[in-house]
Amino acid sequence: MKLGTRNGRLSCYETATTVLLHAAVVVLLLQWSVPVAAQSANTKNTTSISLVEIVSEGAALESQGNWQAAVKLYEKTLKSHPQASQLQKRVQLCKAQLDVGRRYNDSSYKRSINQLDLASSKAVYREVLAKIDTYFYTNPDWKNLVKNGFWQLQLAIQNKEFCTFYKLSKNSERDFAFKKQIDNWLQRQNIRNYQDVLYAAEYISRQANQKYGLPHQSSMLEMIAGSISLLDRYSSYLTGTELNDMFSQINGNFVGLGVELRILDKCLLIDRVIQGGPAGESGIKKGDRIIEVDRQIIPQIASAKAADLLKGMQDSKVEIVVVGGDGSVRRLMLTRRRVVVPSVEDIKMLDVKAGVGYLRIRSFQKNTAADVEKALWDLHNQGMSRLVVDLRSNPGGLVDSAVAVADFFIDSGTIVSTRGRSVNEDIDYQAHELGTWDMPLAILIDEKSASAAEIFAGAIKDHQRGSVVGTKSFGKGSVQGIFPLASFDSGLRLTTARFYSPDGHMISQRGIRPDVEVNTVGKPLADGTLPVEQVDPTLATGLNLLRERKVVTVNRFLDN
Repeated sequence: MKLGTRNGRLSCYETATTVLLHAAVVVLLLQWSVPVAAQSANTKNTTSISLVEIVSEGAALESQGNWQAAVKLYEKTLKSHPQASQLQKRVQLCKAQLDVGRRYNDSSYKRSINQLDLASSKAVYREVLAKIDTYFYTNPDWKNLVKNGFWQLQLAIQNKEFCTFYKLSKNSERDFAFKKQIDNWLQRQNIRNYQDVLYAAEYISRQANQKYGLPHQSSMLEMIAGSISLLDRYSSYLTGTELNDMFSQINGNFVGLGVELRILDKCLLIDRVIQGGPAGESGIKKGDRIIEVDRQIIPQIASAKAADLLKGMQDSKVEIVVVGGDGSVRRLMLTRRRVVVPSVEDIKMLDVKAGVGYLRIRSFQKNTAADVEKALWDLHNQGMSRLVVDLRSNPGGLVDSAVAVADFFIDSGTIVSTRGRSVNEDIDYQAHELGTWDMPLAILIDEKSASAAEIFAGAIKDHQRGSVVGTKSFGKGSVQGIFPLASFDSGLRLTTARFYSPDGHMISQRGIRPDVEVNTVGKPLADGTLPVEQVDPTLATGLNLLRERKVVTVNRFLDN
């Protein structure tokens, strides 16, 4: 993700859904019934049966509106069955439904809709299309933008939260007739630029108003969301709340309880408790579950809505019920306040005798380079002469931040190159000799290391500045800009460029392959426990590699 300056740059109802799901099952079964010559008959039969079961289970989850569970099921299956291309479409559909649900569980978004009408919502769409035309990394297909927007509107019309908010009745015949009418009309249209897109969007909006009584701005906003989110995997529409959350992540601080959550069907699962926040001070721990917010019980209210209720102004209060890992239940009254999210954690000496230091970078935020520099000096003062940098589960962050941290360890040459449609996106980021720490490095990565984390790992690997240890990284080799909108309290995340490692390797969909691949599945001892080196085999491998490295100098280029 990257921030710029001037432009603010820097993821009806039951019947129609059931029919759609049954059609998908048939298509999938037909596709998977085609024999693959390289497989044995037994393997084909086993694969076919397992995929049939997955499709059936996924269809059931979708029919219940359990989109998150369906996504998890499909994505897990795609890891072992990448040839099942139709599952990618199911993932896309389920994620789009989740997005609709998030928007219509966002109280500020629902209030802001009423500020718009047809003319002002067209102005929002015009601004979005202008940014796509200027900054998206490839030339947009304007007709596809309209089709994608209409697809998103159809999904919204089938979404439970959307239907409830607009009091839409179930009528599959009406839905089918509306789809057929618009599809036929679009076939006759020649859509060549964003003015044509606006004309088509207004026509669809007027038809939706006649058929469903939907306010024009509601149809427009859904079409905007679809136009952006289907450009590529990483572009998306951001509500005002999501935009603020995005900047909070970038800045490394926010007003809240100091927790990171996973939204489940029947609770909010605590994924991380940030040290020094209200939640941590009240004794909340990772793995605890929130089952009630302000006297509203989950799932009597949707989990996403409960998560929205946790947000609020600084010094305001919220009442929650927390279930601990031991089954204990506590009712707590917490006061929201500003929480600083550290991006560098677990700074320590792993082996004092060998001089091996360790730090973990959770994400690349605005303050990450300064935090890493401070950690390096702290470890240096403790006798560090070798360093493990842990990037596992690091989802990325700011390009500039990753470049600045890599520059601490690389004295010359290219750190990363970005290439986009705009010449402003063609940048070769260079290393500088001054301030370089010249010690042996081990960089730990896994399949969740992505984006800016891959920039850092790729630079270290290509410059042969250290050993990259672990498993192949995620493969998100693209740069996103964050664009607040002037016409409405919202924004968009837009892919503006792809990035390449110093040796010119494209990282998108390929990832960074480690120099030393580590099997993270440990073999238990006779008593059922794991030996120490297998509790964290990736870290153990990195540590052992560094113990064997000869140290020539640590601070050859330091200016202190």
